[in-house]
Amino acid sequence: MEQEIIHKALEALKQTTGIQAIFKEKGPLDGILEFGFNGANYVFTVEIKQELRTHQIQQIEKYFHSNEPFLLIANRLFPKIKEELRQREIPYLEANGNIFLKNDGLFLFVDTQKPLDIEKNKGNRAFTKTGLKVLFYLLQHKEAIHLPQRELADLTHVALGNIPQVIDGLKETGYLIPLNNKTYVWENRKELLDRWIAEYATVLRPKLLKEKYALKENWETIVFDKNKTAWGGEPAADLLTNHLRPEKFLIYTKENRMDLIKNYKLMPDKNGEVEVLEMFWKINEGKTVPPLLVYADLMLEGGKRNKETAEKIYHEYIQTNL
Repeated sequence: MEQEIIHKALEALKQTTGIQAIFKEKGPLDGILEFGFNGANYVFTVEIKQELRTHQIQQIEKYFHSNEPFLLIANRLFPKIKEELRQREIPYLEANGNIFLKNDGLFLFVDTQKPLDIEKNKGNRAFTKTGLKVLFYLLQHKEAIHLPQRELADLTHVALGNIPQVIDGLKETGYLIPLNNKTYVWENRKELLDRWIAEYATVLRPKLLKEKYALKENWETIVFDKNKTAWGGEPAADLLTNHLRPEKFLIYTKENRMDLIKNYKLMPDKNGEVEVLEMFWKINEGKTVPPLLVYADLMLEGGKRNKETAEKIYHEYIQTNL
């Protein structure tokens, strides 16, 4: 896959800029890229991605500062991602030939090429809407992979027939290594978490959105039925860390519209500051949704203060379970 992205990107770079570049698989990351331009030679340390999500930009920025000069090569980058990369002056090249590069007097910027289609990972049931619900539980309770499948299905609130398909999907992608018929070892759970967040954002989360509401009182005075409704996102992050004053409000719930109006004085408002999503897991135990979901929503929302708070939550609540 990486070779295909490089091949496409270098061909497109030649078409859009006339630059003939050479890629070599060596160096601290995925390789190096070399080319000559106006009598000068340039060499870049390269990281290759299929695509990039908001929560991954922080890692790319670390690569940028620790492997200068650095170049990100991706099959496809979404407009908001490219804008944030440019704001941070992180060079990138898309497989369609779009490029942003500032280095030693060289400035290249092309953003006119049509995005390439990304092939979806077909057949892997670990990253479907149902699979993501199972993974949400397994990322919090890694030993649960050894439970009887019927019990795991009950805990994750999915049909029993989905469990072996999710396990097979995890084995196919290398996140789960079978030792024998009943015992597994996890691999790269941090990478699995990152992938879960990316897939959650596009596959599951859009299906959960219920409605927007307006707050009629201070959010801190609202007392939810913790088994049915809980704070997510920024309010949950503030409750967990006391480090973030919420500007956007997120609620996950099993209650319907009338319950939310009657019980918490939330008023339906398409421009309201409260986004309400369906609670997709079986048991909730506190004022907030599980920290893993708080972390995911903060990373997806983006912004410096959210990412700083997300890192605190990761180190305090999540890291030990991975």
